[in-house]
Amino acid sequence: MKILSIPALACAMALGFGLASAQTIIPTRVGPVSQYGQLMTGKNSSGEGRIYGSCQGVKDGAEVQVRGMSLYWSLQPQAVEYWSEEGIASMVKDMKIQIVRAAMATSDQDWWGCKNFGTCGKDASEHMRGYAVDKEYQTNLMKTVVEAAIKNDIYVIIDWHSHIANTETENSKAFFAEMAQQYGQYDHVIFELFNEPEKQSWDEVKNYANQVIPEIRKYSDNLIIVGNPSWDQNPQNAIGNEVNDSKKNTAYALHYYAMSHQATGNNSWGGPSEGSRGLEAMKAGLSIFISEWGTGSADGKGTPGQSQNQEWQTYVDKYKLSWANWSASHIAEGTAAFASGSNKNSLQYTASGNMVKGFLSTNPETYTKCNDGSQQGGDQGGQQQAINSFVPASALNVTFSNKALEISGVNAANVELFDLKGNKLMMIDGVSGSLSLAKLPAGMYMVKVSSGSAHQAKVIHLK
Repeated sequence: MKILSIPALACAMALGFGLASAQTIIPTRVGPVSQYGQLMTGKNSSGEGRIYGSCQGVKDGAEVQVRGMSLYWSLQPQAVEYWSEEGIASMVKDMKIQIVRAAMATSDQDWWGCKNFGTCGKDASEHMRGYAVDKEYQTNLMKTVVEAAIKNDIYVIIDWHSHIANTETENSKAFFAEMAQQYGQYDHVIFELFNEPEKQSWDEVKNYANQVIPEIRKYSDNLIIVGNPSWDQNPQNAIGNEVNDSKKNTAYALHYYAMSHQATGNNSWGGPSEGSRGLEAMKAGLSIFISEWGTGSADGKGTPGQSQNQEWQTYVDKYKLSWANWSASHIAEGTAAFASGSNKNSLQYTASGNMVKGFLSTNPETYTKCNDGSQQGGDQGGQQQAINSFVPASALNVTFSNKALEISGVNAANVELFDLKGNKLMMIDGVSGSLSLAKLPAGMYMVKVSSGSAHQAKVIHLK
């Protein structure tokens, strides 16, 4: 979670950014998010679109490429098995993933799946349904994956996994508002608005995105991924006609299946290949994100071909494109990474899974936490921490009146605000003098103020 300075806090309040009501999630390791920070779009010195991290900023040589797995559609036990804290941890350990995509079912899908993984009967309550029918179940699945990703310090894509999202706008707006309010201040989180439009026009997709993006921007400036016509194979449609994003942090999806699509040259119909269209978009300054790709054919079947897959890997590495492989499941498809005997604690690999695991093997073993002050949690990856200066406890003076904290006796202090259940609501560093809390909702809070070795805690009542 970002640590807000006083100006940033004031800005967040003015913009209506919510304060998380849940307890802060602390990563248990130093992973890619601690090293790279928030992902953001930008252009290199040639004007081509790329993805960068907040730790180093937008500059040549600082492009960020993260690679990992996409969970399968959340409608079958062979998929939902891995929508779990154990499943995410297993992939981090065994595959070295840096990102996971949570492909949530959104519509009125009704697949026979048995939520409880027991013997399927005829009780309709055992079916797995999409968000439109079973909002609570799908939302809880998503929260499980998001929080597991944060604990493992990897990126997570919150994916509205639909081919008809433009007909689900109100549900999508409500869902993304909830996700952004609860998790949007974590650098780990990425929002994918529309999995794969089919025959919709770019104007239809853009109109949908322009309604959903403001809901996210009420709470978060994190990276957003927008799909495009014909199964995310036309990101060039957005050239000169981009979505409206107040934070200018939107990338465009490119999806491919190695045995059906081409990285270079022309496709089988004689037109520009899928990779060529992605390159066209990048050269025009748009940032591209490969949020889904498969080793086989577009229908999920087929035997992965080494040469076709290697050609695509050469392409994505050349342009530093981040990716999530379809799919982290043991569904009976050629592109499923796991064999039928797998479970969330023990991964066994298919031919596709072994190939993808080989590509992921070059991901780093360890990461180094950046020092921009935007991260918290986890250890320091071997970096030396500054030793707190000695400040006599008597020097720190904290009072509360007129909805403001008054801090004196020290040059700067850290302020933490908690509800009375002990849940941390915010953390602000570098505070000196007066800190207004007038924008907070009325209620009782506990505030902890510290500077070096001195600290004070008190309960305050905002009326």
